[in-house]
Amino acid sequence: MNPLDEDIRKELAALTCRVLDHSLTNEEDVRLTEILSEYPELIEDYTNQIQVDAVLTAELYAAVPEGIDLEALEITDYPTVTTEELATDPGRFVTLWQSVTVVSVVLLVGFALWLNAGWWDVKPVNQSAAVPEPVPVALQYVGMLLDTEDAVWEDEELGDDIAYGTRFAAGKKLWLKSGIGRIRFESGAGIVLEGPAQIELCSPLNAKLNYGKLAAYVPDEAQGFTVDTPKIQIVDQGTRFGTVVDPLGKAEVHVFEGEVDVKPQSAEKMLNLKASQAVLFSRQNELGSAIRLTPAKFADVPTPEQLTAAKSGNYPPEEAIPFDSEEPRNVYALIQMQTALPKGILAGEAFEYPATSLSGQTGGVGFSHEGWWADANFTRLMVPEQKMEWDELEAGPMVLQARGHHHAYPSLAHRITRKLETPLADDFYFSILVNYEGLDENDFFALWFDDSPGGKGVSHSRVPNFGLKEKQFFARFDVDQEVFFSGPVDGETFLLVGHVSKEDSSSFNRLEFWVNPAGERSQTPDVVVKRAKGAKLLNAIHSLGVRIGQYTEVTDSLCIDRLVIGDSYESVTQPGE
Repeated sequence: MNPLDEDIRKELAALTCRVLDHSLTNEEDVRLTEILSEYPELIEDYTNQIQVDAVLTAELYAAVPEGIDLEALEITDYPTVTTEELATDPGRFVTLWQSVTVVSVVLLVGFALWLNAGWWDVKPVNQSAAVPEPVPVALQYVGMLLDTEDAVWEDEELGDDIAYGTRFAAGKKLWLKSGIGRIRFESGAGIVLEGPAQIELCSPLNAKLNYGKLAAYVPDEAQGFTVDTPKIQIVDQGTRFGTVVDPLGKAEVHVFEGEVDVKPQSAEKMLNLKASQAVLFSRQNELGSAIRLTPAKFADVPTPEQLTAAKSGNYPPEEAIPFDSEEPRNVYALIQMQTALPKGILAGEAFEYPATSLSGQTGGVGFSHEGWWADANFTRLMVPEQKMEWDELEAGPMVLQARGHHHAYPSLAHRITRKLETPLADDFYFSILVNYEGLDENDFFALWFDDSPGGKGVSHSRVPNFGLKEKQFFARFDVDQEVFFSGPVDGETFLLVGHVSKEDSSSFNRLEFWVNPAGERSQTPDVVVKRAKGAKLLNAIHSLGVRIGQYTEVTDSLCIDRLVIGDSYESVTQPGE
């Protein structure tokens, strides 16, 4: 641990003590919130200190057996005995020692009785009930994980990457360190949780959010779904709502549709909030004060299609509209195959395979022997009606086609990815031919570079990305620092060229992006992006992949070919062999 972290921990501990003795000033409150926001890993330290104080100041005294008065055991008059008195009267030493022994024994007996009472379980134990009642089968599970985005969990049983379709029993506590997770409750309610967050799934109609950000979609059959926080209780009345709870207990409630009832712990009456209303509950105003409704603050809730698919038990679902088979045409196209890849490159893929599925294919140049991972529901190898080409660059006879998102499917699961044979540790260039059909504001696709392929829910949004978003080409290191340039034409083939480099750094920190770079344009990129604080530190690139956005229509089509990586601009823009 560096000295700065140690100083922050000491400052956090001091501020927490001020919270516990109710002497925290407004300025200290702001500082405490800043620390917990900037160092989410310290949230557990803060909550642990709060819980320990609660136990020591409340539960200890509540569990002391009747008949033992702790105040009566306090010694207020301490006898003073000099060495001269002990020397002339040894019996006084014996008497004093006996008194101390008696008091110590009484304290130890009281402490032993308190331990035996079990402060962690204040409910009386029925000794005759040796066999617990069986849990009804319908209540064994209360929720299911639908999908995630860049989620990092901390769970002793399930690890840091929880699989889609995992079911959670009543009482399951989840700690989402970062990212987004979507969960369906057995009642039919769906929530999206954004980390850092801690939540307990209590029942099909109840969750306890200790801290974090949550948005919920509650259909009619789940009306009454309740979210408890340390300071308030939110009872849904058939709606869409969101809540933000910080580790200090402050809570926001935003109602997007319908209405909710909110009950602060310090009040007897329920507060009814309707659509377009939002309220902040804090230590300064425990009854709530109106704030601005901010839907953009919350991630998207599970879709009705996802909730329906999860209810059926078939999750993740199979694609309802399978691709037509192209294998005979693929085999025929490969009879006179000429590769589209140029010479002297670091890595490249022309997607020339006789099969229709890319998954497991091990061809190409400079890639790992493990082969491609591809979701067959949304990708296939096919022979296009017209060969893709731009200027002097010509694609091969086959291309990879990826199509849009089915709303019942996990949001970010349809993509392709593959490891490189040799990691890219130095500056590199890449190029790729793309053709998009169905262009509108909802479309998204990106070619990303990362140090690992990640799990199914990893969106790779904090690493170098190049692609299409909202009808414009973009480049970014992080989702919050996108730079846009021009836009594609629906149905036309484009050449995208990029340069990922380390500018006076040991990690990649600069992106350059060209769209259709005709002529000698190696020194004049269309877009330049520099790495900012939120992006991931990458010293080497081990994997790359392509993904489609969750709102891209299933009827849209992205075709890509001639993916090339080289050590110079010329190496990735020259024609194939």
